[in-house]
Amino acid sequence: MRQRAGRGLIGRIQFLFRNRPVLAIGVSALSLLVILSAITFTTPLRCGPARALGLKNISSGCITAGSVSVKPSNSAGNFFGNPASGPYPNGNPSSGAFPPDTNPFSGSFPAQGNPASPGGPYPPFAPPMSPGLDTFARPRLDCRLPVYAGPPGSGGFIVYPGGSFIADPSSSVTLPATSPTAPPVGGPGPGYGQGYGLSYDRQYSRWVPVAANQLTPDGSRYAWAAADGIYVVNVASGAQTEMGEGHSWSLAGVQNDGVYAGDPNTGGLWLLPYSGTPRQITKTGYWRAASSTAAYGTATSAVPQGVSNSIIRLDLKTGATMEWFSKAGTMSTITGLDGEGNPILNVNYLSGLGTEIWIAAGPTNATAIAGYSQPPYGSATGFNSYNTPVADSHGIWFQGNYQSYNNSASGVALYVPGSGFYWMSSIGAQLAGGCF
Repeated sequence: MRQRAGRGLIGRIQFLFRNRPVLAIGVSALSLLVILSAITFTTPLRCGPARALGLKNISSGCITAGSVSVKPSNSAGNFFGNPASGPYPNGNPSSGAFPPDTNPFSGSFPAQGNPASPGGPYPPFAPPMSPGLDTFARPRLDCRLPVYAGPPGSGGFIVYPGGSFIADPSSSVTLPATSPTAPPVGGPGPGYGQGYGLSYDRQYSRWVPVAANQLTPDGSRYAWAAADGIYVVNVASGAQTEMGEGHSWSLAGVQNDGVYAGDPNTGGLWLLPYSGTPRQITKTGYWRAASSTAAYGTATSAVPQGVSNSIIRLDLKTGATMEWFSKAGTMSTITGLDGEGNPILNVNYLSGLGTEIWIAAGPTNATAIAGYSQPPYGSATGFNSYNTPVADSHGIWFQGNYQSYNNSASGVALYVPGSGFYWMSSIGAQLAGGCF
């Protein structure tokens, strides 16, 4: 009997192999049975079949519709830079798509780095106009913003309201002649000095051939550094004088009382008054920006790669120095001063995955106002500033780039303290002064 039964089983198997269509049908039926079993017993999809089949032990673990509540996101919807918000389901660096420490705005980095967080230090940002992003209110201005494209004669005004550009041929100005041995320092060619550029002197209604931060607050003078000294021009008369002769200087600030300048090789800071004797304020430090009361810089000219630096403050009256700003894992650069004389900083993460804009009003009072994130996968998001910002009665103007997952632009943005960041123009121009 066993031999006959065994022969019968072998015969059936041989029959199936000789009849391949029958074999295929049998295998398919077996596979379908296994898949249905897996769905029914091991996945969330088991709930429907389990209820239909009356398998109470299985269906009892299912969640009925309406029993799940969604926790509100702490993101701000269409604000730029937050890959964790609705439009970008795959870009959350703190989710499984990215390791938690790859984005400077998440994980091991402080939470204040998220520009889209309404409860954080970053204010809302109104990015460039585009479908779905055109509902942001922007400040209504009635003024002219001086800008320029590069060479002499490229200046003009972005006119608000409307944002149209009007060229001004009177911007064709260059530095006055100096001695043959005194070429400008820091410029791309003839006609520019350190911090080269153009700016509009609203007090005298004329263009001058230096950047806006090289013009005195009262508009009466402008200065630039040459290879053998500092040259100062009286805007009204055109008279030119030289200070600090025979020395190479780095300008920190051009103020109404004189020029604050440092030695780019050995450090230190001097006040070179327009009349009187130069005075050395400190023998140490490398100073990048100075108001009438304080200067800001770094203790050393550089730090090793991968090391964070600190921004220090020098009291111009007492000569006292103190640490003003430092953020672990970053390198900070002073780009300018706000309307209160506080330093505006570009804070770059050493990981290379992001940069932020900060205003440091005190050693324990610093605010991040915008940011730019470069995740290891996907598109960069946020606002990235370059060149010197300009402060006026409206806020602080920045030239820079906006980038999002589906939108990008180069142009001009305005930061309004206590309100937010606003994209004001997609005209790619450099700032030549405040809006007046």
